[in-house]
Amino acid sequence: MSSEALRGKIARAFEALQERAPVVIACLDQSGADLRFVAEQVLARSDFVLRCLLGDPPALPELLSSGALDGPRSAKDYARLTGQIQQQHARSPQEIQPTMRSLRRLRQREMLRIAWRDLAGFATLEQTLAETSAFATACIALASEVAQETLALRFGLPRAADGSAQPLIVLGMGKLGGGELNFSSDVDLVLLFPNGGDTDGPQSISNEEFYTRQGRELIKLLDAQTEDGFVFRVDMRLRPFGDSGPLVASFASFEDYLQMHGRDWERYAYVKARALTGTSAFVEAYRSALRPFVYRRYLDFGVFESLREMKRLIEREVVRRELADDVKLGPGGIREIEFVVQAFQLIRGGQDSTLREQSLLTVLPRLQGAKLLPPHAVTELSAAYRFLRRLENRLQMLDDRQTHRLPQDELECERIALAMDLPDFATLREQLQIHRDRVQLHFQNVVLATSEANADPDTASDELGPLWDEGPDSGADLRLVAQLRAAGHTEPAEMQRLLTELRDSTRTRRLDVIGRRRLASLLQRVLQELPRDVNSLPVLRRLLGIIEAIGARSAYFALLLENAAALRRLIHICAHGTFLATQIARHPLLLDELLDERVLEQLPDRAGLARDLQLRIEALASREEQDDTERYVETLCHFKQAALFHIAVADLGGRLPLMRVSDRLTEVAELILEQSMSFALHQMSAQLGAPHCGVGAERRAVRLIAIGYGKLGGRELGYSSDLDLVFLHDSRGELQETEPPPASERGALDNQVFFLRFAQRLVHLLTMHSAAGRLYEVDVRLRPSGKGGMLVTSIDAFHEYQRGEAWTWEHQALLHARAVAGDPTLIGGFEALRLEVLRQDVRRPTLRDEVRDMRERMRRELSSAAAGQFDIKQDRGGVADIEFLAQFWALRWADEQPPVAWFSDTIRQLESVASANLVPQERVDELVGAYQAYRARTHHLSLEDKPGVVSATEFTAERAAVTAIWNATMAPGL
Repeated sequence: MSSEALRGKIARAFEALQERAPVVIACLDQSGADLRFVAEQVLARSDFVLRCLLGDPPALPELLSSGALDGPRSAKDYARLTGQIQQQHARSPQEIQPTMRSLRRLRQREMLRIAWRDLAGFATLEQTLAETSAFATACIALASEVAQETLALRFGLPRAADGSAQPLIVLGMGKLGGGELNFSSDVDLVLLFPNGGDTDGPQSISNEEFYTRQGRELIKLLDAQTEDGFVFRVDMRLRPFGDSGPLVASFASFEDYLQMHGRDWERYAYVKARALTGTSAFVEAYRSALRPFVYRRYLDFGVFESLREMKRLIEREVVRRELADDVKLGPGGIREIEFVVQAFQLIRGGQDSTLREQSLLTVLPRLQGAKLLPPHAVTELSAAYRFLRRLENRLQMLDDRQTHRLPQDELECERIALAMDLPDFATLREQLQIHRDRVQLHFQNVVLATSEANADPDTASDELGPLWDEGPDSGADLRLVAQLRAAGHTEPAEMQRLLTELRDSTRTRRLDVIGRRRLASLLQRVLQELPRDVNSLPVLRRLLGIIEAIGARSAYFALLLENAAALRRLIHICAHGTFLATQIARHPLLLDELLDERVLEQLPDRAGLARDLQLRIEALASREEQDDTERYVETLCHFKQAALFHIAVADLGGRLPLMRVSDRLTEVAELILEQSMSFALHQMSAQLGAPHCGVGAERRAVRLIAIGYGKLGGRELGYSSDLDLVFLHDSRGELQETEPPPASERGALDNQVFFLRFAQRLVHLLTMHSAAGRLYEVDVRLRPSGKGGMLVTSIDAFHEYQRGEAWTWEHQALLHARAVAGDPTLIGGFEALRLEVLRQDVRRPTLRDEVRDMRERMRRELSSAAAGQFDIKQDRGGVADIEFLAQFWALRWADEQPPVAWFSDTIRQLESVASANLVPQERVDELVGAYQAYRARTHHLSLEDKPGVVSATEFTAERAAVTAIWNATMAPGL
């Protein structure tokens, strides 16, 4: 219920309209009670709307009759409206007063329309911000054109050295650049031009002078206060050198300024930069100058240092000017949300082009998709931003003033609460505080949760500074040993030696001053966080190995300094052994994964892996590098490294069973293989045409699949497993050749030649060395006829080979074969073919002898065990014996019991023969138990980069049980 004071204010507004703008009252009366109610609500919330209606009475009737209040205007709509002004005054371009007057009148009407729709609840926040931005953009473009036309009459147009005309580039900064302009905001502009030169008119002047004059006229057209008001206040302080710099800058001087004088706060400002005019001319300047300045190639966590300094300056200004109630600059305000988002943009935008957007509302959800902010943080920051921006707009719509502060007057407080659709101002304050508290919390977590903020002055790290600064023989090393011992570390002398070695290493000596300072601070924090137990020394040794490996880029030191939680996760991970520490040292980008608080908690799954890969591919495509082979392979390598890291964290943390680890590793390979096949086919088809077969109505595209053998087929991949691959196609019929791409002069190519080149290219993608490493070793020797066979075979030829020429060992291998990528229809055809071959074409009369003889040969030739050792895979009673038993039983009974050949992995093959009562369950249980124990041991050995060989005293019971089953099953004469 509104107060008496507010009801009186609304009544006086209607009285004023009745007296000075009766056409408005008549319009409301004719339109019915609903419109009058809306008018009351709008007038209760805005004096600006009342002034517009009194100053331009026909405005509301005309807006209603034209339907302009029914929906938002687009950028094209505003370009049409401003274009009409330009046409109206085209006869006398030398006289800009009529244009100024028309622009101001258009501004009054359009801002009335925007305010009415917003306050009446007809527009969303996004629509209001977008319309205000689009209207400002159209006005700026018109002012620039009119200014140029006026000057061109006297001076001609600016020309480049080659005679081509050049535009003035107007950069919109701040919220205008982001397409999220406030209702009563200034417009922050930067003016640029491409090249020096002279104009081509009767009174020639330099291009720079022309553009300076044009800029002044542009500002006058928009900013000058006349009897009709103004269009937009223009702020030019963001230009190079600020108020002391020239009004306009050439591309060359702009680039020089950014390289030599550009400050950290300007990187934040230019995140929002958007060309409002001369967009095509600005493309090259953006690529060569602005993008490298704003978005560094590597992760840049040093931005937090400058961000904290900017925050401190703002806080001092808030105190000085008593701005605690400022929804923009006050604690938990809009600026803190902008800092959070822009910090991630600056840190990661060099690598992730999806973050190179000016709109905060566009980028914020992407921070969740890129795993930079947890979902609840994105949800809360989004809600807070919308609430604060809506409140900011409502404050400004009250009287068209550029304010961000809550009112003090009781009536004004009531009106703002009403504008926010809240029952009273106390509720508004309560909700505002909830949002501000959440913003402050997330800002603290992202920006202020640093090592300095959490430093403990009473720790041993205090002595690291003298050790670092004074060097050897200073006595600081002895003091550090004493402090480490006092802090509870068990081997302080060895810890001090390791730190001294790092200090004196070549990489450390090469660091600049900033790098050494960051490293010293990081090591202090490491000593604070290390566990005080017997594990501290090996953990420190692994940590220092990582720190030395990443020392070439001190930005990684900043990453760990700026995120205490990430450093704690790194220490936790180093406590699990050498594997993860080695991976991080080899691939420092993995440090980025530690920023995600879910890395130690969330279990990886195929859907999440696929989503991550898709985001990386989309980011590559948005950089227009999707056809760059090197970049593509780098992207896949980064995905693989991150995926294996997440899997290993869950594995070593005991949260992911071994079989699930193999499942996830296999899924990573499958996803990479799918992407690589798609990429290779896209490149090949664009160059050579797509393979087709058949004639006439029967002509169709050829399907292609990849078959995984061995560990890939059996879903048993390890962290460093190779990929055994065979490629099949279904080309058949009289005409088998590619269809060249449109407009290509290349003729048709035989499909077999196409497939050969495709396989070569795919294997090259999977095995090539890129800047990020390589993906996999690939073995294609299991294809029909081995090394002498075709790299890609038709499925019909493959079937014939398996039926008539394949050896028993090849049927054993087929048991572990599985279609892992390619066309779904052909995948189904292969699975049916595989089962048919395993049922009908196995030489069962000689099966036992051939399996036994092959296994005996493998024992003789492949065992790596010395005397007193046991090769877990190859020796008697080991992994290979179990696999051969499973294969023998599956092949022996596949014809009578087809389900025993359905599965490609060893454990399910064993379980299926037990389920069919072909082998006693107790015997299968013994084999499965031994197999899982063997795999777990070899898995952990591989994580320590050790071979799968152990003492002969290990696994004695398992070896004896497996050997007994082998002898009972495979003995000659059975």
